[in-house]
Amino acid sequence: MTQKQLLETVLKELSSIRKDMPNGELKQMSKDVLDLKQNISELKYTLLNPDNGVIVNTNKNTDFRKSMESNERDFLSRMAELEGIKRWKEGVTKALWILFAALAGIIIRLLTEVV
Repeated sequence: MTQKQLLETVLKELSSIRKDMPNGELKQMSKDVLDLKQNISELKYTLLNPDNGVIVNTNKNTDFRKSMESNERDFLSRMAELEGIKRWKEGVTKALWILFAALAGIIIRLLTEVV
């Protein structure tokens, strides 16, 4: 098939499409394409908005996660220190209860001897 014959075939097909499609369908398709273009623009704005777009929020989240990971060792050392302080506090509390019980016993003993 030569180029001339191919072009004639394409032109015949285009004229049959024009004849078969009413003008209302073309207008509806044009409107749908414009709506699609507007939706794509809104989606693009939502993704690429420099103030609060999805990409910006994702980058902020990544930065926060990286900063938390870099502070993890410091956090773990502070948690270990806190556990040590808790153990010391428990020991001091037990010692104070023992001291209080002994003091109460001595006072009771002194009071019973005086009477």
